[in-house]
Amino acid sequence: MRIRVLTSVVETGSFSVASERLGISRAAVSKYVSQLEEHLGVRLLNRTTRRVSTTESGQLYYNRCVEILHNLDEADNMVSILSSKPQGCLRISVPSVFSHHHVVPLISEFTRIYPDVKIEVMVSDRYVDLIDEGYDLAIRVGEMEDSELIARRLTRCRHVLIAAPDYINNAPPLEQPEDLKNHACLLYSYTEGGAWPLSKGGKEYSVQISPVMSSNNPEVLLEAAIQGMGISIMPTFIASDAIRRGELQIVLQSYDVMELSIYVVYLSRQYLPAKIRVFVDYLKEKISDPPYWDHYLDVRC
Repeated sequence: MRIRVLTSVVETGSFSVASERLGISRAAVSKYVSQLEEHLGVRLLNRTTRRVSTTESGQLYYNRCVEILHNLDEADNMVSILSSKPQGCLRISVPSVFSHHHVVPLISEFTRIYPDVKIEVMVSDRYVDLIDEGYDLAIRVGEMEDSELIARRLTRCRHVLIAAPDYINNAPPLEQPEDLKNHACLLYSYTEGGAWPLSKGGKEYSVQISPVMSSNNPEVLLEAAIQGMGISIMPTFIASDAIRRGELQIVLQSYDVMELSIYVVYLSRQYLPAKIRVFVDYLKEKISDPPYWDHYLDVRC
């Protein structure tokens, strides 16, 4: 504030006019200038009853202050533009399978709408630390634990039991959860306890299976199911295209399988940069509830 006061006094040649320009009292102007001179240990201004002029030191200091204030104003403008206009690099973390199937098409359209925003997509199935690792936001599948992050739910994440038509036509009957024990099953490696949870009418079922194949990659299990190797539990955002093409079909449709949620998370609502705000709003618009990938499935919505 003190250097702004000094430059105003020099430019107007008057303590009174400077006080009017800055919206502070004349006494405050005089105080700020005196504090600055005391801090520097030099006289900056020559004062008479009629006019104010700079000393040699004051002129040198004023010239440098003008440059500094210009740089500060430019920095303020740059930051203000970033908060009001979508631009800059948006760094996001996305789960691998969800990114392959859905994020890239969404980003393609988003960057056409906002060409000044550049997207850096980091694919990771772990929960990254937004602050320590420098991310603007993350898309997460699961149930959100209490945290300081802002979490906006995008949509549900349904799971279904799927298998290829050829497998179903040549396999034992499948009418109730216990029948799964007579089938070839494809297991996601991280399934807790190696059991599949199902429910119907408030009754819970937990079916312990002996898989013919397991993998930590859902897309490997998807392809195995398409090839007729057996039955798997799959999120609909992965399996829906294969179901639509007739490569897979849903089995035990009258039973509910686990359902999670998909969230977008970011650090704070306060002073949210425009690039984050418009991207979150865009995701909310494009990924409604129920999501677009469930619209053509023959499942209960």
